[in-house]
Amino acid sequence: MLGNYDEKAASQLQADSEQPESRGNSPPLGLLEEQFIQTNHIEVGHLNPPTQQAQDNPGINGPNNNRLEPDSEEAFSQIEDVRIAQEFIAALRKANLENGDLDQSQLDSIRNPPESEINLDEEEDKFLLLSLRLFLAQINSSQKTYDKTIHAIRIAHPEDELLSFDQIKRRIALLTGVHAIIKDMCPNTCIAYTGPFEELEICPRCGETRIDPLTKKPRQKFYTLPIGPVIQAMKRDKQTSGKMENFNKKTKVALEEFLRTGSVYTLDDICCGTDILQQIHEGKITKDDTVLMMSFDGAQLYRNKVSDCWIYIWIFVGISPCERYKKHFVIPGGFIPGPHKPKVVESFLYTGLHHVAALNRCGGLPVWDALRDNKLYRSYLFILLATADGPGMTYLNGLVGHSGKIGCRLWCGLVGRHKQGGSHYYPVLFKPHDYHVTGCDHADVNPAEPRTIDPARYSTNLKKVCESRTQARYEENRRETGICKPSIFSGLDHILGIPNMFPGDIMHLILNLADILMNLWRGTLDCASTDSRELWTWAVLQGDTWKFHGIDVAAATPHLPGSFDRPPRNPAEKINSGYKAWEFLLYLFGLGPGLFYKILPDEIWTSYCRLVSGIRIMYQKKITADQYKVAHKNLIIFTVEFEKFYVQRRKDRIHFVRQSIHALSHMVPEAIRAGPGACSSQWAMERSIGNLTEEIKQHSKVYTHLSERGLRRASINALKASVPSLDKDRGELEKVPQGGKSLGDGYILLRAMDSGILRLDQLETTALKQYLMKHRDDLPEEWCAEIIRWSRLRLPNGQVARSAWKEDPKGMQNVRTAKMVKLPNLCGKLSFGEVRYYFQYRIYADDSDVVKTLAMISLFGPPDVTLLRASSDTLWSCQSLGDLGLMVVDAKEITSVVAMVPHSTHTLGDDWSGRFFVVEKPGLDVAEMGGVVEDAPDED
Repeated sequence: MLGNYDEKAASQLQADSEQPESRGNSPPLGLLEEQFIQTNHIEVGHLNPPTQQAQDNPGINGPNNNRLEPDSEEAFSQIEDVRIAQEFIAALRKANLENGDLDQSQLDSIRNPPESEINLDEEEDKFLLLSLRLFLAQINSSQKTYDKTIHAIRIAHPEDELLSFDQIKRRIALLTGVHAIIKDMCPNTCIAYTGPFEELEICPRCGETRIDPLTKKPRQKFYTLPIGPVIQAMKRDKQTSGKMENFNKKTKVALEEFLRTGSVYTLDDICCGTDILQQIHEGKITKDDTVLMMSFDGAQLYRNKVSDCWIYIWIFVGISPCERYKKHFVIPGGFIPGPHKPKVVESFLYTGLHHVAALNRCGGLPVWDALRDNKLYRSYLFILLATADGPGMTYLNGLVGHSGKIGCRLWCGLVGRHKQGGSHYYPVLFKPHDYHVTGCDHADVNPAEPRTIDPARYSTNLKKVCESRTQARYEENRRETGICKPSIFSGLDHILGIPNMFPGDIMHLILNLADILMNLWRGTLDCASTDSRELWTWAVLQGDTWKFHGIDVAAATPHLPGSFDRPPRNPAEKINSGYKAWEFLLYLFGLGPGLFYKILPDEIWTSYCRLVSGIRIMYQKKITADQYKVAHKNLIIFTVEFEKFYVQRRKDRIHFVRQSIHALSHMVPEAIRAGPGACSSQWAMERSIGNLTEEIKQHSKVYTHLSERGLRRASINALKASVPSLDKDRGELEKVPQGGKSLGDGYILLRAMDSGILRLDQLETTALKQYLMKHRDDLPEEWCAEIIRWSRLRLPNGQVARSAWKEDPKGMQNVRTAKMVKLPNLCGKLSFGEVRYYFQYRIYADDSDVVKTLAMISLFGPPDVTLLRASSDTLWSCQSLGDLGLMVVDAKEITSVVAMVPHSTHTLGDDWSGRFFVVEKPGLDVAEMGGVVEDAPDED
């Protein structure tokens, strides 16, 4: 919830809105930035005391506050889409294990899980272990590759009892219990034959038959992977079960802090959100529950071929964010083959959600926990969040989508405005001049006004939609409420609530912001006949300016470390050729403040930097209260300035204001409510899609093969979780490469290294002497500086910091520079420097000696303070001090690798030659959470 705003400023806004409207180019928004937006205080709400029911029955959620279950079939809505959703919801509420899709052996397995750890003996089970290791080593290969490997071993060792491909798959299924539920579906992806559609033989949407009349077989099938057996398998290992306890430990600490201080100062996980702490406080989530997040998205399997499909995954919120998003803990949940869009998504999600509902209705999933004194208990499956991109979210939450009158995906209640005669609404805050459109000509909207999720209001409005008697009344209610139908998640009790469980998505937000900003700056956005691009003073990325700007972006590539992943391509050439979300993130929110300086008009650039400041902060995994207050202020001011500079209260420009602009006002409140956006973004889904699609080896039946790959991934993840010794990839970050030295705290010193002793030159000797004098009183008269250099240092975040010693001889065209580093607390202040090399040195002091790992660094000078302030602290422009900046520092002072990108002399002139601006990897926390570890091959 946002905080209080200044009454004087609010009065000023009201006075402005009552003034006669004028058509001047300078809209009357002058006081908004300084006075109206007072956001230094952000209200975080409070926790309600536990209800008596929650105290008496911990873990029992009670009736869903959005439950609209009809008493009889006649009570279902007369509107088809609403009625179908209600039927699936009602079916979920009657779910039990007997009316599900598990066969008797699977039912017995899930009701009676093995009460022991999986112990595979290296001698007794050597052939099974060999087969498993071969299978795991070739997980991305085809069945034929595995068969050939087994055949080759059998030729050399015919006595070895190795398992065939089918045998090893069956053995893994036996060990883990993981299996697929395969159901029929319409070949046009209209519906799945599940729930209320189970007995149909013809698709009610397209009329296609379920069974092929020639083969007498189903024409199309889809896979669902039940999550219950995966959880049971993971709990059979003490180490994995211990990892799943992080949620309980973290929420205990966070709840104590909130009850003591009224807030959580540092937001670093989903479980810091007040909505989640409320569930803990009320006893609706207990220590025995398994807390899940579901993520849903579409995937295009081939770039130049119609090949869309839809996938959802399960993420274990109980595991620490440092690990939960990594490949081996993300579980595929279901696959919807395309290429057509699904018409009734509820029918495809039903199978997986029925499994969850059935387990909960029977008192929870039986779990044998190796960590809890071999205890067998029941665990409710609590779906905390369900995430998707904008279009995908409408499938999950049942709302109207971005073009509706109430189009915010968080259902905050902001009423949009549309053009005269149009039907597409836009979230415009300030009423345009001469604007008289019935239903949306309301007065200016306070940009800092609290617009929080209100479940009670949602339930009231949902009831109105469901009770619509005619199609006309339904369309009116849908428009005025922003609700199309009830969410299928309403059929579940153990959820965060609706619409609370549907958070924003910061990944696709970047794509949407890039779309609107780049089209504005390039002058390619639709221009009304009553408007003129000649008036668009911000449309500067055209002609030679756009051409040379693109060259500058591409020229930055050698300065961007390899750990920054894919560098942005020349946008002037490639922006319409599949420019990725990561490229836009690095381009607009990394390089942007430096490369757009003096290209964009000053006021546009300054406003844009506010946006960059807010996004950079909110993309962090760990956000302090001081930081999110700064972010919220900058984001709110940007939304105001966006309308001030671009829309200018013109009714023919309201299409400039997209939901992505409005979403910025929710970023901080959402982080307070449900944890940092980095912890619930679609980046994990994006990586999962990439991991699965790159494993596709058979292209004739691509959807079936993708689903089988998903089943294999779920099985392997469950196996590795229950037998961690089989997972040779886990702990890759802590693994010390050959010839390296572990320094502790996640730091690893890496080769190359000198073959002999090096004597330092005078300047380097002086730098080392200054360091040593801080740790000892004197040095021997005969002292001389002799060292052995090392070239690289792996950091705890997975990056590899390199050195000028080895990078400089390669030349800028043959390297992605990784020698520039960040030192956040060097002598009490933030500094940046170029690493020349690393070395170890024995220091004698106080009758003891210790070997220190040090770095010889050439520091950069202080930033241009004027630029730093004007850019909302996003443009740190400085110069290298060269030999004058030589300094020896402890290697552990280095926290990350950064880029030092030269300013564009083409744009700024030769006076800027030798000046650099700092670029940190945007979303570094996101990459770290996803398990992205920079490759560190041997260096000569």
